Amino acid sequence: MSGESAAILLAAGQGRRLGHDKSITEIAGQPVLAHPLRALVQVRGLGRIVVTVRGDAREAAEAWLAGSDLPKERIRFFPGGKERQDSVQEGLAALEKSVEWVVVHDAARVLTTHKLIERVMEGARATGAAAAASRMSDTVRAADASGRILRLVDREGLWRMETPQVVRAEVLRKGLAIARERKITVTDCLAAAELAGVQGVLVESGEPNLKITVPSDWALSEAWLKQWR
Repeated sequence: MSGESAAILLAAGQGRRLGHDKSITEIAGQPVLAHPLRALVQVRGLGRIVVTVRGDAREAAEAWLAGSDLPKERIRFFPGGKERQDSVQEGLAALEKSVEWVVVHDAARVLTTHKLIERVMEGARATGAAAAASRMSDTVRAADASGRILRLVDREGLWRMETPQVVRAEVLRKGLAIARERKITVTDCLAAAELAGVQGVLVESGEPNLKITVPSDWALSEAWLKQWR
């Protein structure tokens, strides 16, 4: 990928469904955020890595980094925002203006490899935006608020959105500015890119890339991490 690139690692989530802050809790012997950071530092051509964390977790995160073997000069911690898109904006503001491409990744996706990140970066080069995703394989039904089935949904062409997501920095800034102006909540960076007039592409992850959201995700992710060691 031509042009300077940097990453924003989103680790400011409150972990309500888990009951604790995910980012600094250990999984497979390391803090959650350590695993995606190790993948990011291996990505070819990637420079600065900005990590957005909750204010009360920043000190612990910085202490962990100081004692780690990661390239400390490339990694910086900043407070995250109230919502996901706010954290992305905070991360963008912390990056140098010379950065052309931004990799946005959820810290809770601890299984992501540097190879997947590089594939998504390559996918973004043609259109200006790309995201990892996986095809829907389950049967999908639409239902009303009471759970009564309304219809069977054709899963052909349906994908589960994941991260990493890679967008041109100027496109991401423009899309997030439009979202803020219109008071729109965007749940991922490709939605922001669409607001800026850029249609992204999906890159099939093709590997375990689940997001830790509930306790069962934690157990499964930890089992995978231990198996890969």
